[in-house]
Amino acid sequence: MGPREMLRAIREYPAACVRLETTQRELDRAQKALEKSELECQRLSGDYSEARRRANFSEKKSAALQAALDAYSPKLSSLAEMIRFYETVSPSLDPQGFTLFRAAKKMTGIDLYSYFAYEDSRGLFEQMDGRQLLRWLTAARFGAVDWEIVTGTVYEEAVLREVDTSAPEYLAFERKLYRKVLERMGFGDLLASEETQKSQKTEVITAEEKITEWKLYSPLYAELFEADPEEEPGCGPQILTGGNLTGFQTIIRQGIEDERMPEEAERGLMTYFDGSKAVDEKVLSISVDVEEVDGELFGVAVCKVRGALSPGELEELKEFCMGQYSDGWGEGYEQRPRKTDYGDLYVSFWEYDGFFIRTKEELETAKAHVRPRPQRGEDSR
Repeated sequence: MGPREMLRAIREYPAACVRLETTQRELDRAQKALEKSELECQRLSGDYSEARRRANFSEKKSAALQAALDAYSPKLSSLAEMIRFYETVSPSLDPQGFTLFRAAKKMTGIDLYSYFAYEDSRGLFEQMDGRQLLRWLTAARFGAVDWEIVTGTVYEEAVLREVDTSAPEYLAFERKLYRKVLERMGFGDLLASEETQKSQKTEVITAEEKITEWKLYSPLYAELFEADPEEEPGCGPQILTGGNLTGFQTIIRQGIEDERMPEEAERGLMTYFDGSKAVDEKVLSISVDVEEVDGELFGVAVCKVRGALSPGELEELKEFCMGQYSDGWGEGYEQRPRKTDYGDLYVSFWEYDGFFIRTKEELETAKAHVRPRPQRGEDSR
């Protein structure tokens, strides 16, 4: 190396040292970043392994639960089972019922908005959920729609009637609908094969012919004229209601037997029914009884029913029973005293104030709504 090159090297040496130190620092930083990345990779690898282990466990658990379900629970086959399963999962998977509505729309091919054009033009359907839309679609499918001219226009508006939910055609429609909805939700494996369901067609027939017992509950009201020789004349009777009448159950029931007329032997109070043909054919008989529920005595109309009652038919049956309690059978019953150890008991199955007539489910729901709420820390049962 000549003198010139040596001088140049001497001049460039400090800068080269700086570059070398900078490179060394960058190398150190890169090394530390690499070490940090390796640690992060190890952590992520551990997390992935744990997640994979949990996923494998969940897969095995799911398979085991499915196997247990197959072994200990039969496949969903009846319409009632499919509806009950849907109602269980729908709050999470179909809270507004639009999956149910869309399946029904696809099955029927009915365009709700053109079928009910006047209602659609008024925006009637915009705020409805799937279940409400399904009611309109079902009415259209089964022809349960009357049309009325809108006053002052040439348009027709729809008036929905009750669909006969006990008809075989409707039951077949519902069965197909809920099967398709559950399949769409991913529960196809829980459904019985269509061959199995076809073999159960007799269920529709038997549902139509099956005779069941319906009970309609209503409050009791009574006046007790006490047989007390020391009581001053003119004193009023003691007023008794359901909670006070449980001890008189046998006497009240015997009074019901005493009121029974020979012509009522076959159909009971239905002997006097003059309402719709559908209710007359479905309700075979009505007998009056009393029953204690949660410490209260209620009047009970025990109805023998063939098949199922639509909501409208049930309402008609309730109104008939109320009429019998107020003006028919019950009017005669309440005018005759029932002898007790405490005096003469006059029992009424109808009282204007606070009267109701409910099914057992409606009665339980009403009682649950008025049950006092527990204080914090108390058992709610």
